[in-house]
Amino acid sequence: MTTVHRVEDLKNLVDPLLVYQDYVRLTRRGRRSVGLCPFHKEKTPSFSVDGDNGLFYCFGCHRGGDVLKFLMEVEGCSFLEAAEILARKAGVRLESRSPEASRGTPDRRERLFKLLAAASRFYRQALEEAPRESPVRAYARRRGIRPETAEKLRLGFAPPEGGLLAHLARQGFTPAEAMEAGLFLERARGEYAERFRNRLLFPIEDVLGRTVGFGGRALGDEEPKYLNSPESPVFQKRDLLYGLAVTRQAVRETGRILLVEGYMDFLAAFQAGVPGVAATLGTALAEGQVRLLKRYAREVVLNFDRDAAGLQAAERAILLLLGEGLRIRVALVPSGKDPDGFIAEKGPDAYRRVVEGAVPFFDFLVERALSSGSLQEVEGRMAFVDRLAVYLSAVPDPLERQEYLREVAARTGMEPALLRKRLKEPEEGAPASPASRPPAPPAVPVREQVLVKGFFAFPEAARRILADLPGGALESAAAGPLLQELLAGAVADPQNQALLARILNGCHEVPSEEDLRRAAAEVQVEFLRRRERELARQIREASRRADLDLVQILNREKMALLEEIGALME
Repeated sequence: MTTVHRVEDLKNLVDPLLVYQDYVRLTRRGRRSVGLCPFHKEKTPSFSVDGDNGLFYCFGCHRGGDVLKFLMEVEGCSFLEAAEILARKAGVRLESRSPEASRGTPDRRERLFKLLAAASRFYRQALEEAPRESPVRAYARRRGIRPETAEKLRLGFAPPEGGLLAHLARQGFTPAEAMEAGLFLERARGEYAERFRNRLLFPIEDVLGRTVGFGGRALGDEEPKYLNSPESPVFQKRDLLYGLAVTRQAVRETGRILLVEGYMDFLAAFQAGVPGVAATLGTALAEGQVRLLKRYAREVVLNFDRDAAGLQAAERAILLLLGEGLRIRVALVPSGKDPDGFIAEKGPDAYRRVVEGAVPFFDFLVERALSSGSLQEVEGRMAFVDRLAVYLSAVPDPLERQEYLREVAARTGMEPALLRKRLKEPEEGAPASPASRPPAPPAVPVREQVLVKGFFAFPEAARRILADLPGGALESAAAGPLLQELLAGAVADPQNQALLARILNGCHEVPSEEDLRRAAAEVQVEFLRRRERELARQIREASRRADLDLVQILNREKMALLEEIGALME
């Protein structure tokens, strides 16, 4: 594997657009690509990537920078961790020559990733080497798990006799590290017990394909039936979806994801050939998981169990998904079965028909509300309205919300205007209140934006023209610090990086060197005008003091400034 030592060299090996597309659905618009921002809720794309320089900027929340800054923000990681992610995407090894790296102390999270990868290989080998008549092989056959599925999902087996601790020790890992990764419990001082024993194991991966934890299924009636890794520095289940690392390309291609509840439901749907499926790790859907869904899909099809807990989980999920502006449908498996049981009984084709026949989320909610009461009585109609009110209020699109209000009005016989008042909804046709957004950064004059872009369109001319500006002209410009860093050869300040991304993703172009010279002249004129205003103030002060000699000196300087301004403006 190729080794690189400088982050700048690493960035040159990766197409930044491909990195952004792992998190944002981008659409090409000229030299820019745009999409929905992954950092805040929106329905109209304000996230932009400059095709020439790979810098991103969001005109809604005003975050911007290069691809490493993006990875740090979206993954919530350090600079070195972002560089490691980029190195994996480039298929190279990054060996930093920083003082931290030279001390030989690897990053703690990276150590855990490597440990968990080693554990996954151990468990995988244990399953492959298990005799055909062993309980784990018998369980896999009974559940219809095909060998090729087990291979694709890297299923493993935690042997009852253990052996993982010795395996990890041979790989150079300590018991303390294995405990931090959630694989061991300390029984007494110096004595460790493996968390997973005699279980079929499902490696849990993040979207980059790194093993971060495990889910273990008992082979019989032992309790608990499912056992998950505890949370750790690399495993937070509220931010992960099981199986998405395997299916995300299919999700990206279709724009749709099928969301189920657990490992076996995922496995059954995946094995049945349903594209783009993921599971919630057996817990209620969390906000972090919803943000993850939004990176890859425009539509979510929910297929949770049809017991009371599963239906309630679907209702909670709908509320969260609405807040992100995603389209939602609900697949209802007949006879109250979960996807795994239904596929085992009816077959893959029948299940695929269920998924394709998923109903719009509001139809599902209406039927749920009707099942709990009658609309014949006033109390029943009011309960029906109140049950749907929280979902109606969460629909971000006012036009879509109005349509649902009309449906509720038709069902209950109530006037739409009365329903809007009960929901504190503005009257139809009234202007909606603007969504709260962070304040925009100070405006940068077009002339300064042209100078910045000139560095990339005409680099030699830009350096020559800016070098001719008088001292102080750049310092007083809004983009002055950025222009000075560009002159120095590198933009290191994070605020300047964000400003550079914002300008490069803007609409002002530099068609010629003449435009660049004209912009530099305008910057100089503005600098001189500020000096003229300061001289005018000094002249007024000198006049009040009756200092006529100083007034004459200042007036001569002011006249010279005006002549210089006039020459620049010709």
